[in-house]
Amino acid sequence: MSTDNITELLTQVAVRANALCQSVEDHAGNINATVDAKKAEMDAAKQQAHQDIQNYIAGARGEQSHILLSRNQQMEPLGNGAIKGFNTIGLETFEVTREASIYGSAGEHDTDHTGNGVGASFRSHVYSGYVNKKFNILRIKWKTSPGKTVRLDNTYYNGYEQGALTKGCYIKVIEGQINGDLHPVTNFDDGWQLYAYRQAANSPNGAFYTPHTGLSLSSSTGEALICLYGSVSGYVNLENKVWGCYPEFARPSDIAGLAGSIESLSSRVNDLETPTA
Repeated sequence: MSTDNITELLTQVAVRANALCQSVEDHAGNINATVDAKKAEMDAAKQQAHQDIQNYIAGARGEQSHILLSRNQQMEPLGNGAIKGFNTIGLETFEVTREASIYGSAGEHDTDHTGNGVGASFRSHVYSGYVNKKFNILRIKWKTSPGKTVRLDNTYYNGYEQGALTKGCYIKVIEGQINGDLHPVTNFDDGWQLYAYRQAANSPNGAFYTPHTGLSLSSSTGEALICLYGSVSGYVNLENKVWGCYPEFARPSDIAGLAGSIESLSSRVNDLETPTA
């Protein structure tokens, strides 16, 4: 076989080899494109499934009724040394000042009772939206009794905290320290924080316990601004900074009071003279 023939055969082999390589590369490209397309479909399906789950959770939470378990979430003071409905045990001295009342649109119906600008600070850094139920921002100052566990609670001893629940409040610690089962979940500017605790209903057969100390004034002296302290039924969506005023049902004590009022009114009606014909 001549040299020219060998050269021609080698050329043919090279051409075929190049064609084969090109074919392999084309197939590999098609395979990669198919894989990438399928991967994109799987990523999109995964993202959609994740969104569907989030939408379901949000819908379920939206449909779940959160009912106030504690009393006086508006935090109405009782004189200048107590908060109505709260059992502030373990304190030597306790001072309560109504700093501001928040209601309606920001700046329209809010009331600054002391001139310290507390309401304006809350509106600027925590919540500037519409408020359809008035609540107070209180300034509390305390001195603890030596060796005492100091609790600022109005819920545990009432016996209403069973099952899933969420506790929370907005608070700004000015001096001293606070402790307890509530912990910071959102930090705002100007020192404001959302403190909260959640207890899920993770077993339909198990017993639930309630934290005894929701909020503890753990330093010997201290000062803080606080509002909207309370406990509600259910698992509140704290991830979206959801906390506010919650509705409540009438309690047996409310009904008893109403019955007493009706009885008193009936007695007064019976005492009236029957008009003559």
